[in-house]
Amino acid sequence: MTTTGLARFIDRGFVALAVNLLTIFRIKWRHRFLLRAYRRWGMRMKEWPNYISARSDVDGGNYSLIYVGEGVTISSYVRLLTHDWSPHTIGKAMGIFTEKPLGKFGQISIGDFSFVGTGSVIMPGANIGKGCLIGAGTVVRGTIPDFSVVIGSPGQIIGDSRDVFWRMAAREGWELPSEAVRSVL
Repeated sequence: MTTTGLARFIDRGFVALAVNLLTIFRIKWRHRFLLRAYRRWGMRMKEWPNYISARSDVDGGNYSLIYVGEGVTISSYVRLLTHDWSPHTIGKAMGIFTEKPLGKFGQISIGDFSFVGTGSVIMPGANIGKGCLIGAGTVVRGTIPDFSVVIGSPGQIIGDSRDVFWRMAAREGWELPSEAVRSVL
């Protein structure tokens, strides 16, 4: 492990410890602390996300490959993958041994006001549009258009998140600001 790698390891260990200690106090403080750490490590954020669970995970360690839009919610146990080294392992099975690992890095983009459900996996190169609803346990890859509802493994688009919103609003009897209702009618 290089000196820089060791410093990052210690930095992340400190942040994990601090997040766990802050859990005892206030969730709001824990969340702000975690978001500041993500920014420090290079994650790009348009504005403050709505929520990123401390139990979510960035696998690959290159936070600069991740863009999170304004108002995004990332639930617990979501894994953001910025790399894919499976070709290296498969190559070995085929008798192909190389000094340099075979694989790729890919950016991840999560559009404004999108929701990523618990246990989802966001693959390298995924581009999630604005206002998307990613169901729990979904494996997301490729480009997801704005306002899509995506579920499954592999993720499939099954609807429009605006339709889901209006059906739920009607069923639950939510009182919405009249200008919000007028703007969509």
